[in-house]
Amino acid sequence: MDIQAQKIFAWSGPVSLLMVMVGCMMAGFLPPPSPAATAEQIATFFRAHGNMILICGVIFMLSSVPFFLFIGELSAQIRRIEGNRRTFTYAQLAMGIGSMSAILLYALAWSVAAYRPERSADVIQAFNDLGFFCIVMASPPAMGQVLMIGLATLSDKRAKPIFPRWFGYVSVFCAIAVLPGVLCVLVKTGPLAWDGMLANTIPAFSFLPWCILTAVMLVRAINQQAAEEA
Repeated sequence: MDIQAQKIFAWSGPVSLLMVMVGCMMAGFLPPPSPAATAEQIATFFRAHGNMILICGVIFMLSSVPFFLFIGELSAQIRRIEGNRRTFTYAQLAMGIGSMSAILLYALAWSVAAYRPERSADVIQAFNDLGFFCIVMASPPAMGQVLMIGLATLSDKRAKPIFPRWFGYVSVFCAIAVLPGVLCVLVKTGPLAWDGMLANTIPAFSFLPWCILTAVMLVRAINQQAAEEA
């Protein structure tokens, strides 16, 4: 039963990201509204999509549960690498939980913006800004989590490592790709804006495949663990 639960937890990460993508599509956030849009344009968008944005907020909140399970399984497998040291284990766990706080905050921010459409356009725009800053600018915890996984993988000296060494390099690359989002607060247009190539598109198209790849690596590690215990 424990092995089956671990495999379910391994695939919970991609499930969580799929829920987020579905929520964004339902709310009309793909592509996201421009940070250069006026307050009236943002308010019009939220008033037109209000109910779907509120449903999106619910989906975002629910998506946090499977991702926490994913973080827990990552910690369990990294602990196998480290044994009694557990430095990367606890660092990954802490930063993974920290990255999830942004998920909860942007769900709340967009829900507040859509909850009372009669509010002034400036107020709605402010909560929209907060939501996108939380999802794009709050990238360092996610970057740190992925980096810790990469470094833990590269530190594995076992004859038959938990994760293949190349996965460590992929994780380090993904961590670097996620980082530019932190600069979105400095601009309203261009590749570093929250709808730009460097701050949004590249991190999104890096993190999603990495998450699916990590689920595959986790299942592989779980099968290896089961064979060792047998």
